[in-house]
Formats: sequence, structure tokens, C-alpha cells
Amino acid sequence: MAGWTREPLEDFEAKTLRDQATSMSDEHELIIKTLLHTGMRADEFAHLRSGWLGQQQEEIRIQAVDTDTEQWSPKSEAGARVVPLRDPDVIRLLNKHFQKQRTIDISRTTVWRRVTEVASQTSIEKKVTPHVLRHTYGTQIAANGASAQFIKQTMGHTDLSTSQQYIEYSGRRIHREADQIWSR
Repeated sequence: MAGWTREPLEDFEAKTLRDQATSMSDEHELIIKTLLHTGMRADEFAHLRSGWLGQQQEEIRIQAVDTDTEQWSPKSEAGARVVPLRDPDVIRLLNKHFQKQRTIDISRTTVWRRVTEVASQTSIEKKVTPHVLRHTYGTQIAANGASAQFIKQTMGHTDLSTSQQYIEYSGRRIHREADQIWSR
């Protein structure tokens, strides 16, 4: 994919990563599963707070933080957005975490470190980073029929052409999988 330095994970790789995270700490599992199922950026996840959960916990509203102790804003104006939250496991993990504290309260660097720690315990040969998990989410929703506009809105892209890349990439992925099936 032009402009992407890291390819998204294949479905079996994403499952391997999820399974490994589940066998590690609650924090590892929360990070991996949330990033895979929301396409959030590492920095967004690091600033996630209980108040961002909306509509009976079926969405995450990524928004600026302006408190006495912290100021943070999304990467761009488009980054302030609503992300559908449909995975019951992620909802359970977020609820469990937010029962103890109101924020995620880890750094972006820690998010990166936890993702790479989980990946290092698997047989995945690709370099796995939070941004690879973001690409994986975008590719998966595109492969499942999401429009470029939906991808743009839920991933917080400024430009529709960025979102269109996920649709184009997922099409190539479908053809590659078809080639694998028919070459057996």
C-alpha cells in the first residue's frame, strides 16, 4: 500500500495477537483488543476516559481534554469523532477498567511498549505497532463493506482519499485470499 510502512495484520495474525494478550495482563488485553476493534491511535487510547463512553457504551467519543491537570486534543479537527463500539469483550474490559479509575492513565509510549511486548510473544513476523492495529481495523471494516465516508468518520481522517486507501487495500487482500484458496 503506497504510503504505508507497515501492512495490516491478516485475520489469523490479529487472532494470534488477541489470544496472546488475553494470556498476559489485563492492561495488555485492554490495549490490544481496544485498538484492534476501534482503530484508535495510541495517543487517543492513552487519553481515553470513562466520560468518552456514550450511548449505553456502544460508542467512544474522542474529544479534547481540558482539565486543571491535563490538556490534550485529537490529532486534527476530524480526530474528534464517534467510534462505534460493538465488541462485547472490549466493552467488558473498558467497564472493568473504569470501575477502578476514570482514565486510562498511561503514556503513549507505554501503549507502544505493551503492543510490542504482546507481539514479541507470538510467531507474527511483521513488526506490530499500535498504528499497524489501526491499519488492521481500517482494512477489516473496509473488507466488511464500510464506505469511505464511514471509514473517514470513524477513523478521524481529514481527507477522504486516505479512507479510500483502506477500501483499495482490502480489495487486493480479497484477491490474494482468493488466489490462496484456488491454488490449493
